[in-house]
Amino acid sequence: MLLLETLGVKMSSLESIPSHLQLPIAVTCYWIHCSEPKVTLHQLKALLLIIVSGELHRITNEPGMSVSKEYDFRCSATKLQNKDFDLDAAHSFCQWQCCLQMGLYLNQLLCTPLSEPDLSRLYNGTLVHRLYQELKSTPSVENLFSLSPKMTQLYQVLLNTVESTVSPDFFQKTTKTKSESCKKKKVSNKKRKAIRHAVPETQHLCNVNRFLLSPSLLPPLVCLS
Repeated sequence: MLLLETLGVKMSSLESIPSHLQLPIAVTCYWIHCSEPKVTLHQLKALLLIIVSGELHRITNEPGMSVSKEYDFRCSATKLQNKDFDLDAAHSFCQWQCCLQMGLYLNQLLCTPLSEPDLSRLYNGTLVHRLYQELKSTPSVENLFSLSPKMTQLYQVLLNTVESTVSPDFFQKTTKTKSESCKKKKVSNKKRKAIRHAVPETQHLCNVNRFLLSPSLLPPLVCLS
C-alpha cells in the first residue's frame, strides 16, 4: 500500500488495531521517526492516552461521561504556569498534528485505503499537555483506564505497536540527547552571563583610567588662514 510505504509502516503491524485508528497510529509511527526534536516516551504516552480516551467516549456515546472530560475537569483546578510550559513538547505535538493533516490528505488522494478517524474525539491539545506534564512527575497517570480493561488493553496495543517500529533503546537515546542539549544550553548561558559581567567591568576601568585625556587638556585647534 502506497500510503503505508510513504509513512514507513507495514500493514501487518496495524492488524491488531481498530480500522479507524490505523491511520493515526501509522502517522504516529512516522512522527516518532522523523520528529525533530526527538519524541520522548512521555510525549508518546500522553498522545496515546488522549487517543484512547476519545475511543472510550466514542464507545460510551454519552457526552460528559468520558474519562478525558472527567480528567480534564480535575486538571482544570491546577492550571499549568508559564514556567511549566515545555516548548519542545509543544513543538512535537504540533508536528504530530501536521503529520496527521498530511496523512489525511494523502489518504484522500489515494481514495482512502485506510478508514478516517473521528477528528473531534482524536486529539485535545490542552489535555495532552497536562497529561505530559503529569506523566513526568506522576507515572501512575498512565493507569487512567484501570477501571476499563478493554481500554487498558487498547492502550497497551497502541503503545506496543508504535514501540515495535523503533529500536529498544530509542527513547533512552532521546533522553540522553535531551540532557546533553540542556547541558549545552547551561554552558552557553554561563558564557553569556560572563560576557555581560565583563562589559561593565571594562567600562569601569575606562572610567577610572588616569591616562585618558579630558577635553580641557586637549590643545586648542589652530585655524590657518
